[in-house]
Amino acid sequence: MLAPDPDRARLFGEEAERYDQTRPGYPGELIDEIVGASPQRLSVLDVGCGTGIASRLMAARGAHVLGVELNAPMAAVAERSGIRADVASFESWDPAGRIFDRVTSAQAWHWIDSVTGPAKAASVLRRHGRLSVFWSVGRHPDQLGLDLENVYRRAPLRAPLRFGYGANKRTDPEDDYSPITDAISRGGEFGPPEVKRFPWSRTYSTDHWLSQLRTHSDHAALPANERASLFADIEDAINRFGGSFTMSYTTILFSATRR
Repeated sequence: MLAPDPDRARLFGEEAERYDQTRPGYPGELIDEIVGASPQRLSVLDVGCGTGIASRLMAARGAHVLGVELNAPMAAVAERSGIRADVASFESWDPAGRIFDRVTSAQAWHWIDSVTGPAKAASVLRRHGRLSVFWSVGRHPDQLGLDLENVYRRAPLRAPLRFGYGANKRTDPEDDYSPITDAISRGGEFGPPEVKRFPWSRTYSTDHWLSQLRTHSDHAALPANERASLFADIEDAINRFGGSFTMSYTTILFSATRR
């Protein structure tokens, strides 16, 4: 998993509108699992809310959602979509006495300090409130995955681009999330994390896929000439595949109850 890196995190602000338009959402079953049977009475703190993609899904069910987002342009998009968002790092954010039923983090908890984060989450949760953090891992159709794997292997990259959005195939192993769950458990504020998986899929055209790749910090951090060359090869690979493909996603939810 990624270590917290504020400089990399700020890259998202350069593509905030594109991020909101092209990043995938989350399956309804996942949102229902998080908010439970009575979402209208639920107060939710969404950590690293970004442009509010997950926040809006919870709010649509009636939950009262507040976002915390380090990146001001991302938070501004969330605000325009109806999600109030405080601009701050979660570790330094001042809750001003506010307490929540849920602390959530969609595709963002790996940016949070592994020691400070769980303790801060526990401090703003009601007794028996829940911390729910989740990621979507995507895998290409195997043949396209093989072709893209060759593209990425040829590219002059300083580090591999991965985590379900690069060249992953259906047969690739799942990432190891144990450091995250171990860190949540280590401080003693939470019970053992529960893990649930939610499969779903989304179909992408070549242009849509390339557009959303620009919103990933590892791709955005590439020098412009390297990124242009890589994207041209990715475009060729998808067009040879037929110009579109269906990505198989699994959203993995880790939930832990405050003791």
